Amino acid sequence: MALAGIIVAATSALAGPAAAGTTDTEVVCYANALCNRTTGGGTKVATVYAWRQLSETGATGFFEIFGPNGYKQTGPTDQEVDRTFTVNRTFPNGSLICVSFWKKNANGSFTKFKGVNGNACTSIPIFGA
Repeated sequence: MALAGIIVAATSALAGPAAAGTTDTEVVCYANALCNRTTGGGTKVATVYAWRQLSETGATGFFEIFGPNGYKQTGPTDQEVDRTFTVNRTFPNGSLICVSFWKKNANGSFTKFKGVNGNACTSIPIFGA
């Protein structure tokens, strides 16, 4: 489904919450340029894989994931187009886990990739399709 530049897709072997030993995956992209693949089940997030479009390969910056109650992780500042974050944490039902990319400017400051709304967010709980 595409809505205002956001694409959402979910995949899983189950139609409901993850059973023990299974993993659900939700993938969300913002403006076809920044994506977030969250794995886990129900309200538990195992990993977040962040990536940005290949046309930005030469850009230096860092990925950031964030969620409720001040949860945040950042990757190192480099030119990589993807980053996997290990989370292994449970979040409140109805919350969002978001990915952003901060591009380094010539003067050393950082600008959020794709502007202020440039977040790719998956929702809790994580359910497969």
